[in-house]
Amino acid sequence: MSLISGTYQELTVERDSPFGYFLSDGKEDVLLHYSEMENQTITIGQKLNVFLFNDHKGRIAATLEQPKICLDEVDFLEVKDYQGKMGYFLDNGLDKQVLLPIAELPEEKEIWPANGDKLLVKLGHDKQNRLLTFLVKDDTQIQSYIAKQGTNDQVVKTYKKNEFMKGIVIRHLTVGAHLYLENHQIGFIHKSEQLHELRLGQEIEARITYIRDDGSVNLSMKPLKEFSRLDDSEKLLHILEQRRGAMPYWDKTPPDIIMKQFNLSKAAFKRALGKLLKDGLIYQEDGWTYIKKQEDNKKPSHS
Repeated sequence: MSLISGTYQELTVERDSPFGYFLSDGKEDVLLHYSEMENQTITIGQKLNVFLFNDHKGRIAATLEQPKICLDEVDFLEVKDYQGKMGYFLDNGLDKQVLLPIAELPEEKEIWPANGDKLLVKLGHDKQNRLLTFLVKDDTQIQSYIAKQGTNDQVVKTYKKNEFMKGIVIRHLTVGAHLYLENHQIGFIHKSEQLHELRLGQEIEARITYIRDDGSVNLSMKPLKEFSRLDDSEKLLHILEQRRGAMPYWDKTPPDIIMKQFNLSKAAFKRALGKLLKDGLIYQEDGWTYIKKQEDNKKPSHS
Protein backbone atom coordinates (compact mmCIF):
# COMPACT_ATOMS: atom_id res chain seq x y z
CA MET A 1 0.00 0.00 0.00
CA SER A 2 1.50 3.29 -1.09
CA LEU A 3 -1.13 5.62 0.39
CA ILE A 4 -1.03 5.61 4.17
CA SER A 5 -3.54 7.45 6.34
CA GLY A 6 -2.04 9.82 8.89
CA THR A 7 0.72 11.01 6.55
CA TYR A 8 1.32 13.89 4.15
CA GLN A 9 1.89 12.96 0.52
CA GLU A 10 2.40 14.93 -2.67
CA LEU A 11 -0.18 13.75 -5.21
CA THR A 12 -1.19 14.82 -8.71
CA VAL A 13 -4.71 16.04 -9.53
CA GLU A 14 -5.95 13.51 -12.13
CA ARG A 15 -9.62 14.39 -12.73
CA ASP A 16 -12.64 16.05 -11.21
CA SER A 17 -15.94 14.46 -10.18
CA PRO A 18 -19.33 15.54 -8.76
CA PHE A 19 -17.84 15.17 -5.25
CA GLY A 20 -14.36 16.63 -5.65
CA TYR A 21 -11.05 15.80 -7.30
CA PHE A 22 -9.29 12.48 -7.59
CA LEU A 23 -5.58 12.60 -6.78
CA SER A 24 -3.01 9.95 -7.66
CA ASP A 25 0.50 8.84 -6.80
CA GLY A 26 0.66 6.92 -10.10
CA LYS A 27 -0.63 3.71 -8.52
CA GLU A 28 -3.63 4.60 -6.39
CA ASP A 29 -6.34 7.26 -6.52
CA VAL A 30 -7.79 9.10 -3.54
CA LEU A 31 -10.67 11.60 -3.33
CA LEU A 32 -10.18 15.19 -2.23
CA HIS A 33 -13.76 16.14 -1.42
CA TYR A 34 -14.90 19.70 -2.12
CA SER A 35 -15.48 20.15 1.63
CA GLU A 36 -11.77 19.44 2.28
CA MET A 37 -10.40 22.05 -0.16
CA GLU A 38 -10.60 25.24 1.99
CA ASN A 39 -11.86 27.24 -1.06
CA GLN A 40 -8.57 26.64 -2.88
CA THR A 41 -8.61 26.78 -6.70
CA ILE A 42 -7.39 23.48 -8.17
CA THR A 43 -6.42 22.55 -11.73
CA ILE A 44 -5.91 19.19 -13.43
CA GLY A 45 -2.25 18.17 -13.40
CA GLN A 46 -1.48 20.27 -10.31
CA LYS A 47 0.58 18.69 -7.54
CA LEU A 48 -0.83 18.98 -4.03
CA ASN A 49 0.66 18.21 -0.62
CA VAL A 50 -2.31 16.64 1.18
CA PHE A 51 -2.94 14.91 4.50
CA LEU A 52 -4.48 11.44 4.20
CA PHE A 53 -7.13 10.26 6.65
CA ASN A 54 -9.91 7.67 6.82
CA ASP A 55 -13.42 8.81 5.90
CA HIS A 56 -16.60 7.61 7.66
CA LYS A 57 -16.48 4.35 5.66
CA GLY A 58 -12.82 3.71 6.48
CA ARG A 59 -11.60 4.63 3.00
CA ILE A 60 -8.46 6.74 2.59
CA ALA A 61 -9.33 10.32 1.66
CA ALA A 62 -7.34 13.54 1.25
CA THR A 63 -7.67 16.95 2.88
CA LEU A 64 -5.95 20.32 2.65
CA GLU A 65 -6.76 20.98 6.31
CA GLN A 66 -3.85 20.71 8.75
CA PRO A 67 -4.04 18.09 11.50
CA LYS A 68 -2.61 18.73 14.96
CA ILE A 69 -0.63 15.49 14.83
CA CYS A 70 0.40 13.06 12.09
CA LEU A 71 1.06 9.33 12.26
CA ASP A 72 3.27 8.36 15.27
CA GLU A 73 3.31 11.93 16.64
CA VAL A 74 2.34 12.79 20.23
CA ASP A 75 0.36 15.74 21.58
CA PHE A 76 -2.66 16.76 23.64
CA LEU A 77 -6.00 16.45 21.82
CA GLU A 78 -9.31 17.72 23.19
CA VAL A 79 -12.18 15.36 23.97
CA LYS A 80 -15.20 16.27 21.85
CA ASP A 81 -17.63 13.36 22.24
CA TYR A 82 -18.17 9.95 23.80
CA GLN A 83 -19.99 6.97 22.31
CA GLY A 84 -20.61 3.90 24.41
CA LYS A 85 -18.90 0.67 23.31
CA MET A 86 -16.61 2.71 21.03
CA GLY A 87 -14.77 5.31 23.09
CA TYR A 88 -13.93 8.99 22.92
CA PHE A 89 -13.70 11.14 19.82
CA LEU A 90 -10.87 13.68 19.86
CA ASP A 91 -10.24 16.84 17.87
CA ASN A 92 -7.21 16.47 15.59
CA GLY A 93 -7.90 19.69 13.70
CA LEU A 94 -9.99 18.03 10.97
CA ASP A 95 -13.76 17.88 10.49
CA LYS A 96 -13.60 14.14 11.12
CA GLN A 97 -12.59 13.41 14.71
CA VAL A 98 -10.30 10.54 15.64
CA LEU A 99 -11.24 7.73 18.01
CA LEU A 100 -9.63 6.78 21.32
CA PRO A 101 -10.91 3.20 21.88
CA ILE A 102 -12.46 2.15 25.18
CA ALA A 103 -9.72 -0.47 25.49
CA GLU A 104 -7.27 2.39 26.12
CA LEU A 105 -9.16 3.62 29.19
CA PRO A 106 -8.61 2.57 32.81
CA GLU A 107 -11.13 0.24 34.43
CA GLU A 108 -12.39 2.89 36.88
CA LYS A 109 -15.08 4.79 34.98
CA GLU A 110 -15.13 7.60 37.55
CA ILE A 111 -11.75 8.82 36.28
CA TRP A 112 -12.69 8.72 32.57
CA PRO A 113 -12.43 12.10 30.81
CA ALA A 114 -15.23 14.58 30.12
CA ASN A 115 -15.83 16.73 27.05
CA GLY A 116 -13.25 19.52 26.99
CA ASP A 117 -10.56 17.52 28.78
CA LYS A 118 -7.25 17.06 26.95
CA LEU A 119 -5.52 13.70 26.55
CA LEU A 120 -1.87 13.06 25.76
CA VAL A 121 -2.11 10.65 22.83
CA LYS A 122 -0.18 9.18 19.93
CA LEU A 123 -1.73 8.85 16.47
CA GLY A 124 -1.55 5.31 15.10
CA HIS A 125 -3.42 2.57 13.20
CA ASP A 126 -5.69 -0.28 14.14
CA LYS A 127 -5.36 -3.72 12.50
CA GLN A 128 -7.30 -2.45 9.46
CA ASN A 129 -4.89 0.50 9.10
CA ARG A 130 -7.54 3.02 10.19
CA LEU A 131 -6.46 6.01 12.27
CA LEU A 132 -6.83 5.73 16.03
CA THR A 133 -5.28 7.43 19.04
CA PHE A 134 -3.54 5.67 21.91
CA LEU A 135 -2.85 7.04 25.39
CA VAL A 136 0.81 7.86 25.98
CA LYS A 137 1.88 5.96 29.09
CA ASP A 138 5.51 5.15 28.37
CA ASP A 139 8.04 7.28 30.29
CA THR A 140 10.38 7.49 27.29
CA GLN A 141 7.64 8.91 25.06
CA ILE A 142 6.54 11.34 27.78
CA GLN A 143 10.09 12.59 28.33
CA SER A 144 10.61 12.94 24.57
CA TYR A 145 7.46 15.06 24.33
CA ILE A 146 8.59 17.17 27.31
CA ALA A 147 11.98 17.79 25.71
CA LYS A 148 10.37 18.84 22.43
CA GLN A 149 7.90 21.22 24.10
CA GLY A 150 10.58 22.72 26.33
CA THR A 151 12.68 23.47 23.22
CA ASN A 152 9.73 25.09 21.42
CA ASP A 153 8.80 27.29 24.37
CA GLN A 154 11.16 30.27 24.35
CA VAL A 155 10.17 31.36 27.86
CA VAL A 156 10.00 28.50 30.35
CA LYS A 157 8.42 29.58 33.64
CA THR A 158 10.07 28.85 36.96
CA TYR A 159 8.11 28.37 40.15
CA LYS A 160 8.69 28.39 43.89
CA LYS A 161 7.32 26.31 46.73
CA ASN A 162 3.69 27.11 47.65
CA GLU A 163 3.00 28.82 44.31
CA PHE A 164 0.09 27.56 42.19
CA MET A 165 0.57 26.04 38.78
CA LYS A 166 -1.66 24.40 36.19
CA GLY A 167 -1.36 20.82 35.08
CA ILE A 168 -3.22 18.16 33.07
CA VAL A 169 -3.68 14.65 34.46
CA ILE A 170 -1.89 12.24 32.14
CA ARG A 171 -1.62 9.07 34.22
CA HIS A 172 -3.16 7.50 37.32
CA LEU A 173 -1.09 5.52 39.78
CA THR A 174 -2.13 3.40 42.76
CA VAL A 175 -1.19 6.20 45.18
CA GLY A 176 -1.92 9.29 43.09
CA ALA A 177 -1.61 10.82 39.65
CA HIS A 178 0.97 12.34 37.31
CA LEU A 179 0.30 15.73 35.74
CA TYR A 180 1.88 17.43 32.75
CA LEU A 181 2.63 20.94 34.02
CA GLU A 182 2.56 24.29 32.25
CA ASN A 183 6.35 24.61 32.61
CA HIS A 184 6.85 21.32 30.70
CA GLN A 185 7.67 19.21 33.74
CA ILE A 186 5.93 16.33 35.50
CA GLY A 187 4.08 16.81 38.76
CA PHE A 188 2.87 14.18 41.21
CA ILE A 189 -0.17 14.62 43.43
CA HIS A 190 -0.80 12.00 46.10
CA LYS A 191 -4.38 10.85 46.68
CA SER A 192 -4.23 12.32 50.17
CA GLU A 193 -3.52 15.77 48.63
CA GLN A 194 -6.50 15.66 46.25
CA LEU A 195 -9.80 17.33 47.13
CA HIS A 196 -11.71 15.06 44.73
CA GLU A 197 -11.12 12.24 42.24
CA LEU A 198 -9.16 13.53 39.26
CA ARG A 199 -10.26 12.68 35.73
CA LEU A 200 -7.80 11.62 33.07
CA GLY A 201 -7.20 14.72 30.93
CA GLN A 202 -8.56 17.13 33.55
CA GLU A 203 -6.74 20.44 34.03
CA ILE A 204 -6.35 21.58 37.63
CA GLU A 205 -4.46 24.19 39.62
CA ALA A 206 -2.45 22.93 42.55
CA ARG A 207 0.09 24.23 45.04
CA ILE A 208 3.75 23.19 44.84
CA THR A 209 4.88 21.40 47.99
CA TYR A 210 8.27 20.10 46.89
CA ILE A 211 10.64 20.74 43.94
CA ARG A 212 13.15 18.09 42.87
CA ASP A 213 16.51 18.73 41.24
CA ASP A 214 15.18 17.63 37.83
CA GLY A 215 12.37 20.20 37.99
CA SER A 216 9.56 17.73 38.72
CA VAL A 217 7.37 18.64 41.67
CA ASN A 218 4.97 17.32 44.28
CA LEU A 219 1.60 19.07 44.41
CA SER A 220 -1.35 19.56 46.70
CA MET A 221 -4.88 20.83 46.20
CA LYS A 222 -5.17 21.53 49.92
CA PRO A 223 -4.48 24.98 51.40
CA LEU A 224 -1.68 25.64 53.85
CA LYS A 225 -2.69 25.01 57.48
CA GLU A 226 -2.46 28.68 58.40
CA PHE A 227 -4.56 29.50 55.32
CA SER A 228 -7.67 28.00 56.92
CA ARG A 229 -7.55 30.58 59.73
CA LEU A 230 -7.76 33.56 57.36
CA ASP A 231 -11.00 35.33 56.48
CA ASP A 232 -12.24 35.17 52.86
CA SER A 233 -10.64 38.45 51.74
CA GLU A 234 -7.30 37.44 53.24
CA LYS A 235 -7.53 34.08 51.51
CA LEU A 236 -8.13 35.74 48.13
CA LEU A 237 -5.21 38.10 48.67
CA HIS A 238 -3.02 35.15 49.67
CA ILE A 239 -4.04 33.27 46.53
CA LEU A 240 -3.25 36.36 44.42
CA GLU A 241 0.21 36.57 45.96
CA GLN A 242 0.85 32.89 45.25
CA ARG A 243 -0.28 33.47 41.65
CA ARG A 244 2.21 36.30 41.19
CA GLY A 245 -0.37 39.03 41.63
CA ALA A 246 -3.03 38.04 39.09
CA MET A 247 -5.93 35.59 38.69
CA PRO A 248 -8.45 35.09 35.84
CA TYR A 249 -11.47 35.54 38.13
CA TRP A 250 -13.51 38.60 39.09
CA ASP A 251 -16.94 39.62 40.38
CA LYS A 252 -18.65 38.47 37.13
CA THR A 253 -17.12 34.97 37.17
CA PRO A 254 -19.90 32.28 37.17
CA PRO A 255 -20.81 30.81 40.60
CA ASP A 256 -19.89 27.23 39.68
CA ILE A 257 -16.36 28.25 38.74
CA ILE A 258 -15.98 30.26 41.96
CA MET A 259 -17.13 27.32 44.05
CA LYS A 260 -14.78 24.96 42.19
CA GLN A 261 -11.74 27.24 42.48
CA PHE A 262 -12.24 28.82 45.91
CA ASN A 263 -14.89 26.75 47.70
CA LEU A 264 -16.84 30.00 48.19
CA SER A 265 -20.35 31.03 47.24
CA LYS A 266 -20.69 33.81 44.66
CA ALA A 267 -21.97 36.14 47.40
CA ALA A 268 -19.04 35.40 49.73
CA PHE A 269 -16.57 35.81 46.87
CA LYS A 270 -18.03 39.21 45.90
CA ARG A 271 -17.97 40.37 49.53
CA ALA A 272 -14.32 39.39 49.84
CA LEU A 273 -13.43 41.14 46.58
CA GLY A 274 -15.42 44.19 47.63
CA LYS A 275 -13.42 44.49 50.84
CA LEU A 276 -10.12 44.24 48.96
CA LEU A 277 -11.30 46.82 46.41
CA LYS A 278 -12.45 49.18 49.18
CA ASP A 279 -9.10 48.82 50.94
CA GLY A 280 -7.33 49.67 47.67
CA LEU A 281 -5.43 46.37 47.56
CA ILE A 282 -6.68 45.08 44.20
CA TYR A 283 -8.18 46.19 40.90
CA GLN A 284 -10.10 44.37 38.14
CA GLU A 285 -9.77 44.49 34.38
CA ASP A 286 -11.00 42.37 31.45
CA GLY A 287 -12.08 39.44 33.62
CA TRP A 288 -8.90 39.43 35.73
CA THR A 289 -8.14 40.57 39.27
CA TYR A 290 -4.71 42.10 40.06
CA ILE A 291 -2.88 43.15 43.20
CA LYS A 292 -2.81 46.97 43.19
CA LYS A 293 0.93 47.23 43.71
CA GLN A 294 1.46 45.77 40.21
CA GLU A 295 -0.71 48.38 38.50
CA ASP A 296 2.22 50.39 37.22
CA ASN A 297 4.20 47.35 36.20
CA LYS A 298 3.81 45.12 33.19
CA LYS A 299 0.71 42.97 33.69
CA PRO A 300 1.09 39.19 33.73
CA SER A 301 0.16 37.27 30.61
CA HIS A 302 -3.45 36.07 30.32
CA SER A 303 -2.31 32.73 28.94
